[in-house]
Amino acid sequence: MRYPGGPRGPERIRPGLERIRAAFERTGHPERAFRTVHIAGTNGKGSTACFTDAILRRMLAEPVGLYTSPHLLSPEERIRVGGEKIPPEEFVRYGARASALSRRVAATAGEPLSYFEEMTWIACCWFRRRGIPLAVMETGLGGRWDATNLCIPEVSVITNVGKDHAEWLGTSLARIASEKAGILRENTPAILGKLAPAARNVVLAVAREKGCRVWEIDRDLRWEDTPGGDMTVHLPGISLPRMRIRMHGEFQRHNALLACGASWVVAASRSIAGTGFARAARGALAEALWPGRYTPLPGRGNAGAWVDGAHNPAAASVLARELAKRRSSGNAEKIVALWSMLVDKDIAGFLRAVAPVVDGVVAYPMGGERAAPLPVLSSALAKAGIAWREAKNFPDGWEIARRWAGKNGMIIVCGSLMAAADAYRFRGGKVA
Repeated sequence: MRYPGGPRGPERIRPGLERIRAAFERTGHPERAFRTVHIAGTNGKGSTACFTDAILRRMLAEPVGLYTSPHLLSPEERIRVGGEKIPPEEFVRYGARASALSRRVAATAGEPLSYFEEMTWIACCWFRRRGIPLAVMETGLGGRWDATNLCIPEVSVITNVGKDHAEWLGTSLARIASEKAGILRENTPAILGKLAPAARNVVLAVAREKGCRVWEIDRDLRWEDTPGGDMTVHLPGISLPRMRIRMHGEFQRHNALLACGASWVVAASRSIAGTGFARAARGALAEALWPGRYTPLPGRGNAGAWVDGAHNPAAASVLARELAKRRSSGNAEKIVALWSMLVDKDIAGFLRAVAPVVDGVVAYPMGGERAAPLPVLSSALAKAGIAWREAKNFPDGWEIARRWAGKNGMIIVCGSLMAAADAYRFRGGKVA
């Protein structure tokens, strides 16, 4: 969703770093003013960034930056220092400067900055102005040609590798992994989530070539359940027992583990004792919350409604496992999805993943030029053999889904982070 006074660059994806490099060069290289925890991956980037930011803010004396995408309700959500969003008036001011800069870049590079490139430039300038030493930065897409890849990492994280954005990253896991491994830097530590063998082989080869020390989930990083719903985290050289985690879902435990690993690397580089790191991690995991990622929808009248931004088959499979657990535990008599997707996503693949665990789907068309039209959504549902109903928009779909799910049922808003945003926008939920 566009925002008055914010970036005005085209939203289409355009590979290459020449435009953002030119923008940085013209403005004194703001991207070199701080170091980053750089996070790439098909899914889980935002949650991992949220956990990491929460740990670092408790662990370090200096303020920490956070740059994520996309936003749910307002673009200021993407850029934070010390947990606080960039003030709207500053965002508008930097947005105007970014637009003017984009025109100058176009005169020499042949094209203006994209929306994401303008946003990345604003984030780097804001971080430089605030004098932060470290920022947690999430890639927008891929890694190699992402605008954030001109920043200087202190540690690199790859959460996972799945199939998404095939038109830009390729259709094979090996090719996609190669793009994401583009964030690895010489002699810079790397943290890896669970990767399929085809992806893992590629990433490890790049890491060896660049001399990266690698920590992997299930080899160097582990978590295990403890009584009462807590988890124990095992990292090289330290274990953190009975950690309470606020975010829901087993997948968030993997994301929290990656965040702990990255933060432990930062702690070691600053000679921070294990006790200080453990205290920070314990407080962060217990309080961190990332809206729209398998979370209950806040607000009056929203009991039994959850939101998940899953938008590709891999994320849909993770969501399906969580929904199956809710059904088997008796927490939902009926599960109805209030669903929409972007037209360039794998709609059929998403539906195959969730079909076994939902009782029905209410399809509605989102706004925006990339949103799938209702006939496309309905046709996909018919082919998938799922019980479904149509709605003209989100509020209409909400009423249909509520009646269908019943008093003791569950509504899961899913299919896109834009659908998640609709849930917060129309149902009065707040995004911190």
